[in-house]
Amino acid sequence: MNCSLVMLWRMVAVVATWASASAQLGVNIRMNQSQLLAGEAVLVAVTITNHTGSDLILANNGRTPWLDMVVKRGSGEPASALGKANFGAMKIASGQTMTKTIDIAALYNLREPGSYSVSALVRSGADTNGFISNRLLFSCANVRPDWSQKVGVPGQPGKNHEFRVTNFTNSQKSLLYAQVVDCKTGLSLQTLCLGEALLFRKPQAAVDRSQTLNILYLATPDFYVHARIDVNGRFLGRDLHKRGASGDPRLMTFADGAVKVAGSILYDQKAEAEARGKIRKISERPTYTYN
Repeated sequence: MNCSLVMLWRMVAVVATWASASAQLGVNIRMNQSQLLAGEAVLVAVTITNHTGSDLILANNGRTPWLDMVVKRGSGEPASALGKANFGAMKIASGQTMTKTIDIAALYNLREPGSYSVSALVRSGADTNGFISNRLLFSCANVRPDWSQKVGVPGQPGKNHEFRVTNFTNSQKSLLYAQVVDCKTGLSLQTLCLGEALLFRKPQAAVDRSQTLNILYLATPDFYVHARIDVNGRFLGRDLHKRGASGDPRLMTFADGAVKVAGSILYDQKAEAEARGKIRKISERPTYTYN
């Protein structure tokens, strides 16, 4: 047998091995929600199961990545990429399953409203064809804000951002969002989902002297949430409040520019747990003897 024929058979054997390994990889993706607000994080969980019978290391092969997230618009055109992603290597033991969660909004421009699809392509070794996952459909929507306020960015003269507070109904839930938009480009710099809100009490919003957005909203029948977001969209934290003696809590802006919650009782989870621990059970009641 001549050398060229031997080389051909070896190449066929290698390709067959790669194809076998690829066919023995289980790839599945899932999303927690299919309706999103344009600009928010779009999280996709990629689950890979190794059925090859041996440990597997998934890593880039030169310029070819081992993982590609394939995102297309409803028209079938590829979504515009924001940059090249590097997911790092992943080792999966034989018979094991690993999951990697990826924010595809950081990889593709999904700020435009419309319908999209996503799937994952996993390559093993030198196999450039890889193995494609299931395909999921989702949509991104623009919603008119319920409240907005333009503010200057401290330390950057002439630069302005706009705070927006928006409610968006997703899968039968009313979710409250805070957005920070660049006034020059109109692009969302950050879109934060604050959680579920009960909208029979209108959310309140105010900007304080440090250009921080304060939002007060009813999250459950018993609790109000006071959330804070800075001018660049960084979440600064939240507090829980209960109704005070004077009725519903409210945001108040003071003469010095400070914004505080008035008419509420600040909820201290640790203190309440300690108080509950001091309440004796009926079984612990001492026995009394009557004469």
